[in-house]
Amino acid sequence: MSEASDFLNATAAERGADCEVWENAHETDELVCRDGAVERRVATAATATALTVWKDGTEGYAVHIPGGADASLVDTALAVGRALGSAPPAPAHRTPPPAEPGPGPLADPRLDETVAQRLAKLTADPGDVDVELRARADRSRVLLHRAGGEPLRHTTGTFQLQARITAKGRRVGFIAHQMFGRSADAVLADAEGTELAELTALARVLARDPVPHLSHDDVLLDGRVMVKLFMLAVPAFQLDSVLEGRSPLAGRTGERIGSAGLSLVDDPLAADSPLPTPWDDEGTACRATTLLEDGVLRGFLSSRRTAAEAGTVSTGSGRRGASGEMPTVQPGFLALRPGTPLGDAPRDGRTLLKVVQANGAHTSNVITGDFSIGANAVLVTPDGAQHNAGNITLAGNVFELLTRIDGHDGRPRVNRGHTSFVTSPGVWTSGLTIGR
Repeated sequence: MSEASDFLNATAAERGADCEVWENAHETDELVCRDGAVERRVATAATATALTVWKDGTEGYAVHIPGGADASLVDTALAVGRALGSAPPAPAHRTPPPAEPGPGPLADPRLDETVAQRLAKLTADPGDVDVELRARADRSRVLLHRAGGEPLRHTTGTFQLQARITAKGRRVGFIAHQMFGRSADAVLADAEGTELAELTALARVLARDPVPHLSHDDVLLDGRVMVKLFMLAVPAFQLDSVLEGRSPLAGRTGERIGSAGLSLVDDPLAADSPLPTPWDDEGTACRATTLLEDGVLRGFLSSRRTAAEAGTVSTGSGRRGASGEMPTVQPGFLALRPGTPLGDAPRDGRTLLKVVQANGAHTSNVITGDFSIGANAVLVTPDGAQHNAGNITLAGNVFELLTRIDGHDGRPRVNRGHTSFVTSPGVWTSGLTIGR
């Protein structure tokens, strides 16, 4: 990979420009298992090269797929810079961060035959339940090379398992769940140990006739649902949204915007991060960034460009798109952590409405945080019995929801958007309008 970056940096220097080259060689293995067999298997590989050039007070960009050494890429980036006009000065050179900071090595997941057989075995029992497992292993070799400096390199990846469980009773009960980790072994251990058995039992409950009347005392949003709702609020914690007037949190640093004990931390190198990266796609070292502490807003995620515009320093959150598009502000591993553990059982003498699956947004607004979504839920009576609550509608505002979290169930769930991951446990809340 370094040969192409050497060539592009040298070509830019010949044209009187400073240059930074980003290269990614990406591999993906995927398979689908049903009825005790591997139904489909595919492996793909792709490369991409992106560069940024600075010349005469301008900044230009270009992307080439597949990657490689092509002098026209430099000329395209220079032409883009001239078209965009004046830009901030080129950033100063930096000292490369350590190759592998944090707990243990970076991830290199594989879908070998042993993994395929384990997955197939998990789908083998037909009965009244159909189990479909979709596994995916991603690996990336990333290089970032600024002219005049040493190249930065890392290899990392993530393993993803999607379970789709369908139970057939008087009705059809369906539940889907995604699991992520640094290795297939870690994810499969959870699937074999607890997750699939719990999902199968839940699908069977959803296959029963729903209760005729929806009546409950408390509400618990499973992490699968909470993390999708919280995704509406994530842009508000990004500095580009603040600078562009799209964040309702602008100017509120130091204010309480969440429940007591609630924290929000972005840490791509956390022990449970599914995709550990030592530096972002601009070469800034990744570190833990606290955005909420005890419900109080402490700051925002930023990239090199947005931090310079705001007169601060990047949080290491400048990340490129799937094809190497220019960096935008994105989290790495953003964890919402409510303060009080309450478990997932109903309180004494009370009926719990447990919302277990979101079925898509009817209406949602990522700027205001307003939402209305369809969902599936179960009613858990004081004796622990579970009943199908049927299809319901949840409505509310995600920012108000953050202020009305009473506790959590201790079961973190993860949602993914390309290289960004967001996680939250299930939360006990009273901040929703619920109906059928």
